Amino acid sequence: MKSIHPILTLLAVFVTTTLCGWAEYQSFSRSQFFFFTKDYINAYFFKSSTHRLFIMDEGSLDSPRYGSLDQAMRQSPCIAGINGGFFCADSVGSPLGALVTRGEKITSPLSGAFTVSGILWDSGRDIYLQRSQTFLNNKPASARVLEAIQGGPFLVEHGQPTHGLNNTKSAVRSLIATDGKGNWCIAITSSLTLYELAHWLTIPGALGNFSVQTALNLDGGTSTAFWCYEVGIYIPSSKQVRNYIGIAPRDS
Repeated sequence: MKSIHPILTLLAVFVTTTLCGWAEYQSFSRSQFFFFTKDYINAYFFKSSTHRLFIMDEGSLDSPRYGSLDQAMRQSPCIAGINGGFFCADSVGSPLGALVTRGEKITSPLSGAFTVSGILWDSGRDIYLQRSQTFLNNKPASARVLEAIQGGPFLVEHGQPTHGLNNTKSAVRSLIATDGKGNWCIAITSSLTLYELAHWLTIPGALGNFSVQTALNLDGGTSTAFWCYEVGIYIPSSKQVRNYIGIAPRDS
């Protein structure tokens, strides 16, 4: 079983490139003293006041609309993007849980499974990240859901690692996080357990000045993909995935 502790970790913050409005790409790494292994988090930061979500749906895996994150982002006003939520093993890759694009509901919200424990949605004015059951019970009646997608498990809630996260299975990860003050990031990582990632995210300075209040795991592993136009980064998934989360200027 792998575990980490802050006193065994050296954190280093690397290059920052300022992009459209308040949005930027940053890369972070850590090296463990005893084994000298390096882990990384590549993140794209943005504000919900200036940027919005675009959920891009392939429609089907056997006849995809875009074929890749790169093509989906290029056919949209997005300036950054990441792979989306989990999907079923059927021929079309049916989305697991809620999927809403431009106000059109593709699938309905689910609850009860760790893979759909959280829902990410955009009302057209703000971005929300909630427990799925809370959304189902208490979504503001006046808020229109323009974009939505489910994922899980929660890595961080109320600034603390979520209890019960797996610490035996390592994989590359993808996630979305907020500081609870209107600042957000999408990110991918090197191979980590969910436990390791959650604890790293809550170390002060782990993501520079960004303090993670809430973080949701997305469908990482072989589905992990990351795209950022301005700095020319495209990390493709190693298999076809069903949907993507794009970040675009809110006035687009």
